[in-house]
Amino acid sequence: MRVIHRAMLGDLRRLAEDRGGQDAAIRRYTTLLLSEIHHHHTNEDDLLWPVIERTAGQAVDLALFTDDHLALQTILTRCTAALAGDLAQLRKALGELHEMLAEHIADEESDVFPIIRQFVPAGTYQWCEDQIAKRAGLRQLLFTVPWLSSWATPEELDGMLDRAGSRFRLMLALTRGRYQRLERASIALPRPMP
Repeated sequence: MRVIHRAMLGDLRRLAEDRGGQDAAIRRYTTLLLSEIHHHHTNEDDLLWPVIERTAGQAVDLALFTDDHLALQTILTRCTAALAGDLAQLRKALGELHEMLAEHIADEESDVFPIIRQFVPAGTYQWCEDQIAKRAGLRQLLFTVPWLSSWATPEELDGMLDRAGSRFRLMLALTRGRYQRLERASIALPRPMP
């Protein structure tokens, strides 16, 4: 989860601040990123939150985070609508999404991550990750796999590759170059290092 959080925030910030890139590529990359953010929150609400509630019981109240997801969806919808218009308006909407998402992620990592570590067995958490991977279609994975791997530290990437197996390695090998070309065409700002 830390890798996807880093990737979402890093790319939102770069897209909101960047003044370079090709219009069509910016819109394509942003569309894929917004889809990732939507899927991430949907997967938390549908899969991870129920598991946490079952295992942690009274130790956790996830209502605030679910409410945040609803508020974030409103901004996501505004960002999606802005894709068809002026890039300055899109950047403004992406900046608003970044600000709200940064606060949400900080709260999630400080409040929910310790609950997961304390109450959710590793096998159960892995089951959630497996279900999330099964929900992702091939089209989504063509972006997700190289995108996440590009934001992972070498140690994180090794762990991801170990857990995901040969299918993930093959997909990464086949999609990395295409992803890198789209990223370069979309975002001129350098990537902050994890």
